[in-house]
Amino acid sequence: MFPRVKLGTLPTPLHPLQKVSEEVGTEVWIKRDDLTGYALGGNKVREAEFLLADAVQQGADIVITAGTIQSNHVRVIAAAAGRLSIQCHLFLSGELPEQPSGNLLLDYLAQADIHVVPSRADRGQAMDSFAESLRKSGRKPYIIPVGGANAVGAYGYVSGFQELDDQVRSLQWKPTTLLFASSTGTTYAGTLVGKSLTNSQVRLLGIDTDLDPDARRAICSIANDLAERLGIAQRFQPGEVALNSDYVGGGFGIPTDEGSSALRRLWQLEGILLDPVYTAKAMAGLISLAEQGNWRNERVIFLHTGGTPTTFSSSVLSHLGIQATAGKTHQ
Repeated sequence: MFPRVKLGTLPTPLHPLQKVSEEVGTEVWIKRDDLTGYALGGNKVREAEFLLADAVQQGADIVITAGTIQSNHVRVIAAAAGRLSIQCHLFLSGELPEQPSGNLLLDYLAQADIHVVPSRADRGQAMDSFAESLRKSGRKPYIIPVGGANAVGAYGYVSGFQELDDQVRSLQWKPTTLLFASSTGTTYAGTLVGKSLTNSQVRLLGIDTDLDPDARRAICSIANDLAERLGIAQRFQPGEVALNSDYVGGGFGIPTDEGSSALRRLWQLEGILLDPVYTAKAMAGLISLAEQGNWRNERVIFLHTGGTPTTFSSSVLSHLGIQATAGKTHQ
């Protein structure tokens, strides 16, 4: 068992999406991890509970992590570090906008120190170099990889999957698939190990939100490291990872028309907000696959991994193309 700092409001609800189910002809449920509670919620709260506890246990006085300008992960880490009175440094790839919005605005409100790097490929080296300079000055930095993508972060979804499986077992039995957005692989790796521990019959399907050709290998690497640390004999192979890349569009962080349509659709039908980077693409995948005839007489559960603040970033609002004129809204 890993040490844990209590952050989230758990368990999160599992409930049916009646209107969506009627439209796509499949029984659709939603696991509301957008409601994990802390720092506007999302899947990163489950991971941060263990990552920050590990940092405290190791005596860290500075937390360093990285992501894109609109990273959900860094938003949660920045807030959690502040709660624990640990200084936080964020290495963000991209260009800072003139006016911060969405997650970036929350990073500033958390008083995190922000370092901008040119590209995603530069973040790891930048963090390592900065951490080394801190050690030489007597500080104790703790590096959290992008997305919390290691065994400690993934453990958040071992417990998360166990929570879900308990909820599913209380329902009438039928073949069930858990569908979710996948990028760094942290959530997928944790659910993979959680499924192994519970002997659950729930199937897993990740909807890829990144153009990473080694995504399955990365997921297995995290899952196998976690399994070893937990004393689990099972080892996972890339062929066991169900990952659909048909809905990623132009790449990570680039909204798609199908995702934007799914975002509008879920808000209009169910009053639930998605984000364009992860959950909108995953929901677009669910709707498309269901309308193609998948999961007939079965149940599919959408894991809402959060990311709501990104929807209010200036770049996303422009992509949605919403303009208000004469008291009417057009899109």
